[in-house]
Amino acid sequence: MFTPPINMNSYYGGLISTFACIFVMAYKMIAVAEAACDSIAISVTKECSHLENCTSGEKLLVRPENIKTALGGVSPFLAAEYLRRCQACSAHQNLSATPRDCQDVYSQGQRKTGTYTIYPTPGYVFQIRCDMETAPGGWTVFQRRVSDTDFYRTWKEYKNGFGDLENFWLGNEYLWALINSAHYGLRVDLTAPGGETAYAQYSNFKIGPESESYLLHVNGYSGTAGDSLSGPRHDGYVFCTKDRDATSMCTSMYRGAWWYDSCHVSNLNGDYGNSQYGIGMNWRSWKGYYVSMVKTEMKIRRMS
Repeated sequence: MFTPPINMNSYYGGLISTFACIFVMAYKMIAVAEAACDSIAISVTKECSHLENCTSGEKLLVRPENIKTALGGVSPFLAAEYLRRCQACSAHQNLSATPRDCQDVYSQGQRKTGTYTIYPTPGYVFQIRCDMETAPGGWTVFQRRVSDTDFYRTWKEYKNGFGDLENFWLGNEYLWALINSAHYGLRVDLTAPGGETAYAQYSNFKIGPESESYLLHVNGYSGTAGDSLSGPRHDGYVFCTKDRDATSMCTSMYRGAWWYDSCHVSNLNGDYGNSQYGIGMNWRSWKGYYVSMVKTEMKIRRMS
């Protein structure tokens, strides 16, 4: 079941802190084991050590099953995840067992669009919606809107993410963690009132960290909707919200949060269903400023 990314910073901050405490315990267990194990480092990252290195004859000095049992009282989920990941490390399969994105999940044989757990970079573990049906499959969705929902929100909310299975923004911090690890492209799927569809695809998509206000870099357009994201209007601009607006009041004028200049040719986080000029979920190159999309999805996939 999809876990909404509401307050994900505090939730996953707590999750990471819990992991840290767990592995401090693990290190202490190792420290009292035989000298052959003193240098073993069990980590939650993809660079975790292989448990078969920690053996003495037929005796496995640090058994993942024992750690799982010991940690079961802390959290059954964490205990199960710990065991699964360390088994994967032991079998030299840690990358496939800890997918960095939906493309890795797809490569594992998953073909059902839905929610999966990913590990994009050390220190980040969270759930994501995967689109397994749009060719070539394995798209990681970070924005989705299919019904009337409030996207006129604060910087903190856009940073940490909000929403539910149907309508959500993943969170800029988690999006940055994803696309900072590899070269990604972007696809934007649009549905207009009446059911007509179009898409815009970009071969290069990246945002900066929070210290750069999640500065947008996007180019390499192809598709059927026209280009309303790259070029001089959004590419090279910082993300803006109602409480952190680097423009001349674009967020309040157009009831959204976006990479605004002054102000936009796309506004997919605008006011759902609003047909006033520029206020709705617009994509100017396809339907102009008076047509608000009834469904949007923004998703990324590795290009290399």
